[in-house]
Amino acid sequence: MNLDTCKNVLFKSFRSWFFELATLAEQVDDSSRLPRLELLLRSGHVIRGSIVTLHEHANEQLMMILSVPDAYTKSEITLVSSSEVVALTLLEPENYVQRLSAASDPKAVGTLELRRAIKNIEAELAKILHYTVTLQLAVDEFPEHTRWDVLRTVGFLPSVFASVAVDELGKKQVREHIKTICIQVADTNAIALNQQTLLLKIASPLTIPVAKEKERLQQEIEQFL
Repeated sequence: MNLDTCKNVLFKSFRSWFFELATLAEQVDDSSRLPRLELLLRSGHVIRGSIVTLHEHANEQLMMILSVPDAYTKSEITLVSSSEVVALTLLEPENYVQRLSAASDPKAVGTLELRRAIKNIEAELAKILHYTVTLQLAVDEFPEHTRWDVLRTVGFLPSVFASVAVDELGKKQVREHIKTICIQVADTNAIALNQQTLLLKIASPLTIPVAKEKERLQQEIEQFL
């Protein structure tokens, strides 16, 4: 297994992990295809299974975990608060890395899927930043071949802003400077901030590796705060 690839793909916050896996669960019909986890709780108890859904309330994540049955036990469903998790082990990580690598290839994205993603990401940003940020995208005007890159950029935003607003001072800086995020397709990548609107121009096709693109977005956004 390539350790550099694992570092780029797998090293993220628990919050990002849980949100991403719950989103993945919404996209598959067969739960046996979901990544399997081992969660160590503060009590010392271990839960093994897959995240099938997640609900957030008051900055707290409540997860539904479907256990992995074996020859001696039947499937079980466990509800657990993310704040109780102290360690996460990804079982069979190679499969997950391969899944993400495959997902990085261009795919057909419909306008409905893009609108749904925008709504979900706005909700996730509100949980991270503690206020509402409006995502402004002319969904119907994006050429079909660019929607995948737009969708990926939208998906980057929660982890990028979780890093930018890592503490209360960071959240205050973002809140004072950014009310709207506008994403446009352009010939080259560029970022501008004007009257509390953060403009993200993205080049399509996106040729920068995912980890580098997130790093670029974070560094350039921080320069405006």
